[in-house]
Amino acid sequence: MRILIGHGQYDHLNIGDVAMLQACVAGLYDEWPDAEIMVLTNSPARLAEYCPGTIPVSLAYAAVPVVSRLPRAIRSVAERSSVAGLARLGRGGPGSARQDSARQDSARQDSAAAPLTVARAVRRADLVVASGGGYITDKWSRNAIGVLRILELAQRLGKPTAMFGQGLGPMTGRALRKRASAVLPRLAVLGLREDQLGRGLAVELGANPAAVIITGDDAIAVIPDKGLADGQALGINLRVADYAGVDSADARAIGDVLRRAADDLAAPIEALAISRQPADSDVTAIDALMAGAGGRGDGAPGELPTTAALAASAANCRVIVTGSYHAAVFGLGQGVPAVCLTKSAYYDAKFTGLKALFPTACSVLSVAESDFSIRLAKAIAEAWHLPRSAREAALNSAVSQRASGRIAYTRLRETVVMTKESVR
Repeated sequence: MRILIGHGQYDHLNIGDVAMLQACVAGLYDEWPDAEIMVLTNSPARLAEYCPGTIPVSLAYAAVPVVSRLPRAIRSVAERSSVAGLARLGRGGPGSARQDSARQDSARQDSAAAPLTVARAVRRADLVVASGGGYITDKWSRNAIGVLRILELAQRLGKPTAMFGQGLGPMTGRALRKRASAVLPRLAVLGLREDQLGRGLAVELGANPAAVIITGDDAIAVIPDKGLADGQALGINLRVADYAGVDSADARAIGDVLRRAADDLAAPIEALAISRQPADSDVTAIDALMAGAGGRGDGAPGELPTTAALAASAANCRVIVTGSYHAAVFGLGQGVPAVCLTKSAYYDAKFTGLKALFPTACSVLSVAESDFSIRLAKAIAEAWHLPRSAREAALNSAVSQRASGRIAYTRLRETVVMTKESVR
């Protein structure tokens, strides 16, 4: 079984995205232990560290220093006629692809010695999936369209496709909705990490309701199942970026409240950096906050972080205050309450969905409110004194989500098997 994985962050500099990719790789290996798994990447070295044994697929262009976006890779490959040729092969639909199986087998044999480009990987694959993320949204429409194009090419070749751990929307752009409405109806499985926005949007865009399953975030699967965390630190994360709507002035105001709260609670500060992308580095934002605060972090900015280290840091906390999604996920997944900060429609959607999955331990605050600082201080105090039963309810929710995630991968294998049998 040859499987190609597309995803949301190709430099592997966001540990939340890394966690979702690792969960996807592990879920696929659980169902196909002998699979050959190919992964799109701009950093084969980091991929080898995080997902050993997988095969890197070059995006065929140099990574830009901000955020690498797949559509440029698609255009680069298309300019060499590779994807254009692949698209032509798929125009006859699944039946035509089956008739061309002998040529596909020959191409697979030839590809072993050739550079594994995106086009070659799609043609070589027996199954194409997109791992989890919040990239199918207007804010990341270029990246989303690129991932959807790869899935569409696979579908036109008659190959099964699936998406896992997806946070869909907001999605209003015509081009993105058009591409999504072409791909979603033909997915064998569509795993969604929330049902507040994602399920309705997916069905609106033509997804088969029977293919949709709410799994929570895929990163839940890589968090060690050690029971309820009993840390006593105040966990912090700041996401200063245009797509978050949070600027340096907001960060200073947040930092003032967090330092006062840590002093009042006599709590050490635990840094929970998720992104190390230069444009939205949590390390940089947290370092500015932590200057002189005597807190501890998850390693020097130059070190390669691990999901295990992030999980351990989150478990050290009694409360987490965060501007990024996965700092909350890694805490809530261990029963640690999270106070989530939002100032954009993108994060409104992400955190609202997360709160619905962890209603007893997750709160959401708008940084734009005039009395935000007062409300943040109150929210931290309430979360600090949250009853044990509420924390246990969050932990139980994570256990349930982890089980749903396993079901999604098993359902994919069953669907692929049934499809192969129907072809015979």
